[in-house]
Amino acid sequence: MAKKWRVYIMTALGFLLALFQLYSGVRPVATQMLRAVHVAFGLGMAFMIFPIVKSKEGKSDPKENPGLFIMDLLFTAGIIFCAFYFIHELDALAYRGGNPTTMDVVVSCIAVLLVLESCRRSLGAAMPIIALVFIVYALLGNLPGFLRHRPIDLEWLSTHLFLTTEGVFGTTIGASATTVFLFVLFGAALEKTGGGQFFLQLAYSVCGRFRGGTAKVAVVGSGLMGMISGSAVANVAGVGTIAIPMMKEAGYSADDAGAIEAVSASGGLIMPPVMGAAAFIMAENLGLPYSTIVLAAILPATLYYMALLFTVDFIAGRQGLTGMPPEKLPKFTEVVKGGYLYILPMLILIYFICIAKTSAQRAAFWGFLSIVVLYAVQKIGKEKDVKGYLKMMFGILVDGSRQAVSIIAACACAGIIVGVISLTGLGLTLSSALVDLAGGSLFLLLLYTAIACVILGMGLPVTACYIILAVLAAPAIVKLGVPAIAAHLFVMYYGVLSNITPPVALASYVAAGISKSKPLSVAVTSCKMGIVLFVLPFMFVYQPVLILQNVQAVELVIALVTSVLGVISISGGFQKYLLRTATVLESILLIAGGFLMLYPEHITDLFGIAMVALVFLLQWRSRRVPTNNTVN
Repeated sequence: MAKKWRVYIMTALGFLLALFQLYSGVRPVATQMLRAVHVAFGLGMAFMIFPIVKSKEGKSDPKENPGLFIMDLLFTAGIIFCAFYFIHELDALAYRGGNPTTMDVVVSCIAVLLVLESCRRSLGAAMPIIALVFIVYALLGNLPGFLRHRPIDLEWLSTHLFLTTEGVFGTTIGASATTVFLFVLFGAALEKTGGGQFFLQLAYSVCGRFRGGTAKVAVVGSGLMGMISGSAVANVAGVGTIAIPMMKEAGYSADDAGAIEAVSASGGLIMPPVMGAAAFIMAENLGLPYSTIVLAAILPATLYYMALLFTVDFIAGRQGLTGMPPEKLPKFTEVVKGGYLYILPMLILIYFICIAKTSAQRAAFWGFLSIVVLYAVQKIGKEKDVKGYLKMMFGILVDGSRQAVSIIAACACAGIIVGVISLTGLGLTLSSALVDLAGGSLFLLLLYTAIACVILGMGLPVTACYIILAVLAAPAIVKLGVPAIAAHLFVMYYGVLSNITPPVALASYVAAGISKSKPLSVAVTSCKMGIVLFVLPFMFVYQPVLILQNVQAVELVIALVTSVLGVISISGGFQKYLLRTATVLESILLIAGGFLMLYPEHITDLFGIAMVALVFLLQWRSRRVPTNNTVN
């Protein structure tokens, strides 16, 4: 009985949240109202979806003690009450100023504890523990060195974290409420109406016939799916179950197949036009239109997938793997012809973001509405299935809300961390300390930041990792003259790459389970396969022209040419293949030449091009192309 009521309550909250968010996409809603309702229903759902007592599958225990269900029900009611208390007391809070009532303090303390608990259930213990460390830091105050600050009493701290727009209801939850949720809903609509299968079929029709076609299908399909799923792990689980067995059947090893899928799926989070939740929060943090973030991310994301495509091609060339038989592949024209339901919404999204320059929130709303209309044409206009259509739409609204719960919990908990940082001034002092620690060296500062991203990414989702380091590390990078957008993209990229970086590499571990290989082995192979990807963030920091900052036509062309050649060379060097299998010396020359081309100096470009050209000429003269290979 308790389990049924959990489902009923979760469904009702999810449906109401989705309707409210869609309404906010059409009619403006007061900022505090929007954020409070978002937190109330989102975290209320978390207590219903993630109970205290779980089965081995992570779901609610069917034999759950009614007392535990009632406790979770009280938690749900508690967070809803606290959020609506904030709305009800808005005017009074402004009047009271810095003199909170006892009720203010009690509600704030309860709300902060509920936020921490909802985050623990949704994402694990790592982020709430970090938030608690920050809370204790704020309360203590008298610490040595640059960490010293004036101690903050519980009344001030608790009300600052909950009854202002600088804590739980700050910019992070603002981005989630205005933009992220609608894009999650858009992705859920594409997925539930069959978008995942369409994108996979599209990838097969485009890439399947080439050398190593199954792996290229995984790369392209995962990139397309990643744009709408927003989760590397979900992407691996969705595409990998189909692509990994096919890669193994085509001749790729279990380690290579798992690594290809893990790296491909992770890249979806930085692939425009629909990137992960962190990109929307970045736009909010920088005060920039989302279209600016999209344009800045296009070239690095293209280089990311280009490096991966050449890597899988070189593996196929070295192992003599062929393309898929044409008779087993869907025809491109037929796939596109039957995919208007998925293509048109994406085009509408691109139009509103990049051409009409509307807000990302409005673009997501119109993108979602286009799916609703097109699906109605298909289900009602062609199949006359009104009941099926309504059932599907209801399921999309509830499923979209459910998918957003972990993001809402992460953003609310991150708001606590950001609130402490703003109250104590830790962001400024830590930025100065990082610059001093790096001795004013930009390279060392970037290296420290990259390590911090990977470490934080072990226990945190990409969004949470970005939010914390965007406040703590990105300002330090900006201090050394780097454009703000480059600094924030740098942090986000390394947060994404933590998905494939051992010892905790979630995307690699899920892929290893599907490929039936050792998790650590797949993670190490992922890092080796993605070596170029770890260099990319450094490239656009040192060459902002790659993210379309300070653009000069000649410099942009030179940067693009050398970057593409460098990416191809490094991929070939690490896979020991270019036109044929490379010798050890040729591999060293390819890797060294590639890195020289990635360094933003004309003299290093010339040396790098010369080294790679030498290897190309040597292989051209001695190459032996196997007759059974399909040339890419």
